[in-house]
Amino acid sequence: MTKISSAMKKKTGKRIKLSDIIENEIKDNSLRNGFPKSFDSHIKQLKTKKIINHKDFTDIPFVTIDGQDSKDFDDAVWSETKKGITNIMIAISDVSFFIEKNDPLDLEAKKRGNSFYFPDRVIPMFPNEISNDICSLIPNKERASVITEIKIKNFKVISFKIHRAKIISVARLTYNEVDRIFFSNEKKNRFYSLVKNLFECYRILKILSEKKNKINFVSDEFEIIENKNINFVFKKKKSLESYKLIEELMVIANENIAKFIKNNNLNSIFRNHEKPKLDKINELKKMLRDNSIITNSKFNNQKDFINILNNINKDNFFLNDALLKTQSKAFYSSENFGHFGLGLDYYTHFTSPIRRYSDLRVHRDVLDFVFEGKKNSVEKSLDVHLTSQEKKSDSIERKILERACSLYIKFKKIKYFYGTIDAIENFGIFIRAIDLPFSCLVRNKNRYFRNSKLKSQENSFRVGQKVSFKIKRNDIFSGKILGENVKIIN
Repeated sequence: MTKISSAMKKKTGKRIKLSDIIENEIKDNSLRNGFPKSFDSHIKQLKTKKIINHKDFTDIPFVTIDGQDSKDFDDAVWSETKKGITNIMIAISDVSFFIEKNDPLDLEAKKRGNSFYFPDRVIPMFPNEISNDICSLIPNKERASVITEIKIKNFKVISFKIHRAKIISVARLTYNEVDRIFFSNEKKNRFYSLVKNLFECYRILKILSEKKNKINFVSDEFEIIENKNINFVFKKKKSLESYKLIEELMVIANENIAKFIKNNNLNSIFRNHEKPKLDKINELKKMLRDNSIITNSKFNNQKDFINILNNINKDNFFLNDALLKTQSKAFYSSENFGHFGLGLDYYTHFTSPIRRYSDLRVHRDVLDFVFEGKKNSVEKSLDVHLTSQEKKSDSIERKILERACSLYIKFKKIKYFYGTIDAIENFGIFIRAIDLPFSCLVRNKNRYFRNSKLKSQENSFRVGQKVSFKIKRNDIFSGKILGENVKIIN
C-alpha cells in the first residue's frame, strides 16, 4: 500500500479534495516537479533561434487535432487524394532542432522520460515555454518540424520521404469539432475540405490496418472532469472517429520510421509488443468457456482475437477487457520484436517528442543519418529507463483513479452498485463496477471452490457474471473498497 503523506493525514477530519490525492501521489513517487531557474536564460536564447535550413512547407494547410484541454501540439496533419494516389503529410515538432543532446534541458527530459498527465495539471517533460510555445505547433506561427510524407496507391505505400521543414498550422481543431464538421456535413465550414480529405485518408488507412490484422479493442474508459459543485465528476470517454483518424496517421508514421531504422541498420529504439503468454491464453479460454462462448482458437495470432471481438456484443466491455488483459505489456528496446497488437513487423515511437523522450531519441537517430550520414551509438539502459518511467506514469494514473473513486463514493454516500465479476481467488471475488471505474473485493465467507468456480450455499459465482453488491468498507487513503451482499442478476 502506498504511504499516506502527513498532509493527507492532517485532512482526516476535513474534506479531502482531488488535488490532495494528486499531490500525495506526486510526493510519494518523487516526481520531478518544476524546473531550475538556471534554465531560464537558455530558454530565452531558444526563443530567438531562427529556422534557417528547413524546407519551406508553409503553403501546406496543416491542422492540429487534439483534445479540448491540450496545450502541447506536437503533430499537425494534411492529406489529399488525386488520381488514385493518397498523399499524407504528418508534421511532427522538431524538438531536436532546439534541444541539443546532453545539454541541461535534454538531461532533465531524459530523467523524466515522459510528461505526467493528471486531471488538474501536467508535469511536463520540458518547461512550459518549450512544450506549449517554442516547440508547439501553434496555429498561424512558423514552426520547425520533421515531416513524414507517405504516398499510398491501391492500399500500398509507394513512397516514403523525410523532410526537415518549417510549417504554419492553419487551425487548432478539437476531436469533437472535427467529428461535427464531417458527420454533420458542414460544407460551409472553412475547414470542411481539409477534414473531408483527412477522413478519405482515414478510410484507406483503416483498410490497411485491417489487412495487417490490427486488433481493435473497445474499452469502457472514464475520465475525471472538474466540477465546481462537488470538485469533480466521472465521465465515460466518447469513442470519436476523429481520435481514431489521428491514431491511424500516427501509427503509419511510426511504422514507416521503424522500417527506415531497420532498413538502414540504425541504432535506435523500437516499440515492441509481444504475443500473449500461454498462461494468459489458458485463463482466457477458461473464461470464455465459463461464459458459454465456444471457441477452438489457439490465440497464437491476431486473427483469432479479431474473430472473437467480431462475434461479441460491442457493448460487452467485460469480454473486451478480458481479451485485452491477455495482452503483453509494450516496451522499449534497441532490439526489434514487432508489435503484435498492431500486426506490424516493425514499430517505434516518433510522433510525440514533446512529451516522450523515446521519440526525441528516435528523431536524433533518423535525422543525424538522413542529413549528416551519421549513425549514433546505442545508449545503454535508456530503453529500460524509459519503459520504467512509462510504467510509473500508468501506475500513478491508476492509483489516482482508484482514490478519486473512493472519495466520490464517500462524498455522494453511494452504497449499492451493479458490476461484473472480474476475478475469483481463494480469498474472495473481485467485482468491477459498471457506472464508476473501480473494483471491489468481496472476501470469501462460507464459500468453496469446485471446478474453478466459487460456490456458496446460495449462489455459484463465475467470472463475467453480472451481480449487484453493497459497499462494506471504503478507505479513501488507499482507494481500497470492500463489498458484501453479492447477488446474481438473472
